[in-house]
Amino acid sequence: MGNLLSRQAYAKVNVHLAVGAPFADGYHPIESIFSLVKLSDHIDMTWEESDAFCFSVTGLEAYCDKGCDTMTRAALLWQEKTLLPLTVQVHCEKHIPVKAGLGGGSSDAASLLLLLQEAAGERALPPKELEELALQVGSDVPFFLSGFSCALVEGRGEKIRELTLDPKHIVLAQPKGYSVSTKEAYARLDALLERNELSERVSVETVLATLEKESLHWRGVFFNDFEKCTEYPEFYETTRMYSDAYVGFGSLSGSGSCWYFISEDDKSVLELCGELHNRFEDTVQLWCTELI
Repeated sequence: MGNLLSRQAYAKVNVHLAVGAPFADGYHPIESIFSLVKLSDHIDMTWEESDAFCFSVTGLEAYCDKGCDTMTRAALLWQEKTLLPLTVQVHCEKHIPVKAGLGGGSSDAASLLLLLQEAAGERALPPKELEELALQVGSDVPFFLSGFSCALVEGRGEKIRELTLDPKHIVLAQPKGYSVSTKEAYARLDALLERNELSERVSVETVLATLEKESLHWRGVFFNDFEKCTEYPEFYETTRMYSDAYVGFGSLSGSGSCWYFISEDDKSVLELCGELHNRFEDTVQLWCTELI
């Protein structure tokens, strides 16, 4: 196959995440601030014109059954719209942990859609159709497709407003061998919603005004509803303790399992990364990086 295209698929963290009661179809409305992180998967796509559409992906064998990944779903939906007879082979070099709340699968799918659009040239889908397709793949996919580094994301994930976030340093921490099922996390969240046990809501205006302040002042305003749904207390009780003492902000990302710590000061992030390594040793995987 003679045509090669490549993209980085970046992870994200939810700086703030409020979840509403589910719609009749089971989907939940959200109000969230997404921010990209310099941790990424690498996507290589080779393609050529052919008589029929044929798609395959490698690199995900350790994470899901063949054909059950977000990139395959995205590719098949895209082909249904374009009807382009391409033979496409994709290899994903995974670095973003799975079921960690970092959006790796959604980012991979968005990157693939952009590569397919590039391969299609003048036959590519119009932007509006591509956005609608992305939402069918997953609620986070439209954000990754937007090209924004930081955004307010609302509704089912289709309402995206670009935001500006000053440079921040970040430590990501994920327990090795522990992942969170989004479906199960939402089931626990629904039980809390029924009992009115979630965090008190603040206005969108307050959220946006707070984002302009130093990360230390995010406490008490930004929250993640899924924090009240976490299991594995040995890890989360400790990370909450570090967050309370940290000169910055710490929270869960998405529905978990990854916890993060944000600061404007790179030295404090490096020091904290060392402390977490000493505390958890080899039971927790750590990334010391930056928001994009």
